[in-house]
Amino acid sequence: MNTFEFFNQHFGKHLVSQEGEPHVAAYRALSKSHKLTKGTESRLSSGWAIIRPSISSIQLKLAAAGLHFDERTRVEAFMEELVKWDGNEPRIFLMFDKAPVPIENLFMSVDKRSIRICSPAGVESFDMNQAPTEESGSIQKVIWKRKA
Repeated sequence: MNTFEFFNQHFGKHLVSQEGEPHVAAYRALSKSHKLTKGTESRLSSGWAIIRPSISSIQLKLAAAGLHFDERTRVEAFMEELVKWDGNEPRIFLMFDKAPVPIENLFMSVDKRSIRICSPAGVESFDMNQAPTEESGSIQKVIWKRKA
């Protein structure tokens, strides 16, 4: 299964129709507006999501059956997921911002030695088992500091 198929099977299918190519459906899920629980619509423009085979979690209160609302901060959610994750099934870690996450920045994490945090600004990659360096990204540094 490729990244787009994984994304759609465990997240995108709850937001948009799955007709056409998987990368097109993933693009629609990441860029269009979705209904919120309060009745209005919003793009995925703030917060985070963790896509996993069981049930995916998202910080935005979407009116989408099959997704779990989670109010933790992105650092709390990512750190707790990475600490308890056994690495047997892939994950996608997403950080949302004003601009949509481009599908070019969509990557699965399949091993704690190669974590990918996907955002509109790019992809932060790191080894969860290694201390961050001066060049490491901010998420790795904050998670490492809290983990210690």
